[in-house]
Amino acid sequence: MAYKRNNNRHQSRHHSDNKKYNKDFSKSPFSKCRHPSHVTVRPKPGEFPERTIKRFLKKVKKEKVLEIYREKTDYYKKPSVLRRRKAIRRQALLKKQRLQEQQHK
Repeated sequence: MAYKRNNNRHQSRHHSDNKKYNKDFSKSPFSKCRHPSHVTVRPKPGEFPERTIKRFLKKVKKEKVLEIYREKTDYYKKPSVLRRRKAIRRQALLKKQRLQEQQHK
């Protein structure tokens, strides 16, 4: 649940003059961090928590959050998947080269 954040915790004497560290995070009860995620779901009045969670999961799938995370991190990829991606990339490059050759003629 939303709670009031202690803003003094984020500021120190070293960063007191820096505007980046002087933000007020208590304006919205839903944004609890400096860099909020792109997927946010607010519960509708009278909505069951399970329904809110279901809407959140749908948004996460639609935004492809997990796919982006897996692309940026090292996790095991099957050799067949790597070969398939390599073949698709090769076909795309060949198609691009053919189009460029046709345009030059």
